[in-house]
Amino acid sequence: MKNIIIGSLVVISLVFSGAASAKTSSVLVNGLQYEAGLASSAIAHKDICSIAYGKADNNVGGDEQSSAEQRIGGAPTAYNPLADGSFWVLDAINQKAKHFATNGSLISSFAFPGSSLKQFINITDMAVIPSGGFYLYNSTQGIVVRADNKGLSQVQIEGLPDSKDIGVDSKGNLLVANPVMRSLLRFNPAGELIERYAGQDLSTIVDASDKPLGVKFNDLEAELFRADKASPTVNVTIAKFPLQTPKERKAHYTSAKLIGSDAKNNLYLELIACDKAGVIHQYRVLRLNSAGKILSQADLLVIPFLAPRKKMITPDGKIFGFRSDKKSWFPIAYTLP
Repeated sequence: MKNIIIGSLVVISLVFSGAASAKTSSVLVNGLQYEAGLASSAIAHKDICSIAYGKADNNVGGDEQSSAEQRIGGAPTAYNPLADGSFWVLDAINQKAKHFATNGSLISSFAFPGSSLKQFINITDMAVIPSGGFYLYNSTQGIVVRADNKGLSQVQIEGLPDSKDIGVDSKGNLLVANPVMRSLLRFNPAGELIERYAGQDLSTIVDASDKPLGVKFNDLEAELFRADKASPTVNVTIAKFPLQTPKERKAHYTSAKLIGSDAKNNLYLELIACDKAGVIHQYRVLRLNSAGKILSQADLLVIPFLAPRKKMITPDGKIFGFRSDKKSWFPIAYTLP
């Protein structure tokens, strides 16, 4: 009887030991729960510079400058890094687009088209046109404005409420991802609709031939594809990316999306996997060539971004984002190996 009791205790001990070892060990980083092994191997950001919150042109708007009516959060709504390391910032709170150098000094700025003391315009996204000028998405009125280098309105494209992203191709055409229409739209610089692609999975990112790219995913696999034709939309698979976390972690993809391309037309795919408890088991960015081959990859210790703000890719292949504190806004970058 004594041997049976001891044997039973050993079995119970092993069962509980196995259960304990199977439980995910997590670490809190930047307000997010990471699987402990991932937290120790993921790469951290580096600050580019610091820009003080305030109302002056060399500031950006923060919580203290934001009114209750604006409800957009105390940080720039979008940013666009350039080849020389400088970057454009949409300072929606102060109603201006601002161009900053890498040291945080102001290069130039212009007021949002249509903005005035009586009219608050919420510009939430921007795209820099290769030949000069900008596309600015006015979410207040559901329009995209093509502005010149001084911010003066040249063309307005209406009827685009609740658009998710805007982008630009090599010819200066505008791309608009609109979930309401379940479509990706392409307009020429004159504001004329030239193509409409069906589907919600296409992004405003294009390949070297200006064909739109997209990502779709399920729990265990992500698929990168290209839209070869608009009407009817014909998609072609480029590559697939199965989830590679250990099965016992019971993780699944929660997000898969393209976040940009660099000057060499390499693509950047972000793949996030979590378990049911919300613990992050993968927060990976892949650098891919046009055929979907992985050139480089790393998991990130990310800073949570406020919607509709998003990560961008610099021309030299860094991941561009931001962090903030109560006094300043910090553009940041991650460098893939």
